[in-house]
Amino acid sequence: METQTVEKFLAELKEITDVESPANSIEGVNQVAQWFIRKAEKSGLEYKRLPMTSDKVAESLLISNDLNASQYDILFVAHMDTVFPVGTSKDVPFTRKDGIVNALGAIDDKSGALLTFYILEKLDLSKLKIAIYLNSHEEIGSTYAKESIREYARKSKYCFVMEPAREDGSMVATRKGVITYDVEFHGVAAHAGNNPERGRSALVEAANFIVEFSKLNDYQIGHTFNCVMTHGGTAHNVIADYAKLTIEMRYRLPSSRKYFEEQLQRVLGNPLIEGVTSTKILVNDEAPMIDEVHLPKIKVLFDEVGNLLQTEIKWVDAGGLSDGNIAASVGCPTIDGLGPTGGNMHAKTEYLVVDSIVPKRNLVVNVINRLFNL
Repeated sequence: METQTVEKFLAELKEITDVESPANSIEGVNQVAQWFIRKAEKSGLEYKRLPMTSDKVAESLLISNDLNASQYDILFVAHMDTVFPVGTSKDVPFTRKDGIVNALGAIDDKSGALLTFYILEKLDLSKLKIAIYLNSHEEIGSTYAKESIREYARKSKYCFVMEPAREDGSMVATRKGVITYDVEFHGVAAHAGNNPERGRSALVEAANFIVEFSKLNDYQIGHTFNCVMTHGGTAHNVIADYAKLTIEMRYRLPSSRKYFEEQLQRVLGNPLIEGVTSTKILVNDEAPMIDEVHLPKIKVLFDEVGNLLQTEIKWVDAGGLSDGNIAASVGCPTIDGLGPTGGNMHAKTEYLVVDSIVPKRNLVVNVINRLFNL
């Protein structure tokens, strides 16, 4: 990628980061999608909008050199949304200084989405079937895109997730899974001064739940629990008759799933406050991105190409989720963190390292060529 091409890349990145596109802004995400549609048309690629299972988010976008292919060699996955509310851009203009670009979504994930097109420029698409899945709402969990992503992952030989590399350039080998529940507690209201003995505090029961699960984190096994209160009481002089929290478990091993359910049954089935009842509702359930069959072979291939290109290859096992978890859940060999290097994701100081663009494109192009003997 010559200097002129890097400048073009950064000019295009400015155009799409100048568009504010939090996941809840259908208009903003649609503007980004329209930009990528124009990019696809200029590149001789086809596209189609992908309806989601809710009208609360924008449609996702699929771009391909063959929309009707029965199987794809590579499914690239990236996302068009950010975490920043509309209006944030006035505080964070696109800036470039000392090889660093600062802009909203510069690294998470608009540069990764854009880099995909520059990768395709260097591939022989007459010998490959590729698809680019641009998600409209990854930052709020991809809830309405999951089945759509799985549909394309099922018919893809490999999935390359264009999320950013870590600050030290590491790509993502594995990711933890997550199980999330909303838990509601129902007690009995009473005046906190006149008749406290008549009350049954749902809030105390919720607090006990949080404390109990805080004792169960096991960093060696790899499962951890986190709770957040979403409702707790109405006034300081009223015993709370209702409380609500969300609990999630991040995990690596299948055995942790059974452990979580057992602990939920133990804690909820033995209330601290007699008379308080509870209900739980499953909110999210996504398996870990751990592939013990294909991953070792793929890592060897990346190492070989890295040696050839004199590019250091580093890997990280991540605790956070991405759309890679979704693609991997149907058995598609998935590599994550293939976007450029950067950091401070989800902060106004989010940044992209300009000098990482060329090496990452060259790495991915050469890996694909070796995968398919091109």
